[in-house]
Amino acid sequence: MPTPQPNPFRPSFGVSPLVLAGRGDLLSGFPLALLEGPGSPLRTMLVSGPRGSGKTVLLNELEEAARTQGWIVLRAYPGADMLTDLTATEIPRALAALDEDRPARRITGASIAGLGSVRTETTEPEHRPAATLISVLRTLAERLRTHGTGIVISVDEVQSADPEHLRAVATAVQDLVRDSHDVAFLAAGLPAGITALLQHPGTTFLRRAELVTLGPVTAEESAAAVAETVAAGGREITSEAVELIAARAHGYPYLIQLLGSLAWAQASLEESAEITAGTVEAILPHAVSRMGRQVHAPSLHGMPDSQLAFLVAMARVADADGRAATGDIAAELGVAPNGISTRRRALIDADLVTPADYGFLRFTLPYLREHLLDTHA
Repeated sequence: MPTPQPNPFRPSFGVSPLVLAGRGDLLSGFPLALLEGPGSPLRTMLVSGPRGSGKTVLLNELEEAARTQGWIVLRAYPGADMLTDLTATEIPRALAALDEDRPARRITGASIAGLGSVRTETTEPEHRPAATLISVLRTLAERLRTHGTGIVISVDEVQSADPEHLRAVATAVQDLVRDSHDVAFLAAGLPAGITALLQHPGTTFLRRAELVTLGPVTAEESAAAVAETVAAGGREITSEAVELIAARAHGYPYLIQLLGSLAWAQASLEESAEITAGTVEAILPHAVSRMGRQVHAPSLHGMPDSQLAFLVAMARVADADGRAATGDIAAELGVAPNGISTRRRALIDADLVTPADYGFLRFTLPYLREHLLDTHA
């Protein structure tokens, strides 16, 4: 068969796929918000979702939309030096990129036709106040105003950031908004991290932000992404294989890329020019196993034993679709139905389970039930 291009699927966290499945409304609305002017609600966006739901990819796409319009993107990385990096490195680098004017120089002497030497001196203020996040952001915003653009500050994995650092960034953004500067703030994280950010007493400004909870993409969007990616890679895929990948991915962006990548690799192993339903069936166990290692295990890491016991009990009584009655879960745990309410609420807040009709719960992550049964048999 003709040698195809390298595997076009990208099952790596935070790496933008060749073809993005869904999220069209958000990606079309954000560029409009940047052109609306200060105060547009979509300029402050908090993106929440479980691991692998596409939070970082969405941030990447929103950042690129801003760059296309000439905006400066500042990424604030969670860590002990987040504020220092912004104030002393990232913002000065952005200012330098704008070719900031050098300090004015004036001639204090002359050397014309032997009439002496030339001396110059730099005119600078004798006292410079210490730079703060707000002051350097304001300087950058004022420079960008002459260009008709603004600043986007983005923070990924907010659950890993120091709450006081986030408060400082939110305060700075609010200060610029009050003075009608063009600034946008984008943050993404696990549900618990977004909730903690909104509950911090110093970030009340963000409670008016656009809250985006990333749910599954549709089967049609999944299928379209698979078909377009395979075609771009120079291979063929049957309609049955496309539909099977879309069905087994359950609208989960990471799983779409993972199934596509493994199916592509399996076809290469078989030296086949076409991905078939049989190709997909062959790699399904590998996909479920990798989901367990890459998504489920990190999601369960550090979880209190009582909550983990709840999930294991739920896995044991759930049907094949991951749906379980809360009464059956309580019975499996050997407690009264009202004895599981606290754990139930905590797991819903963690986006690991979700209500499914009255008195029922469903696993949020695809194949989490299978992972729990396999690891806690």
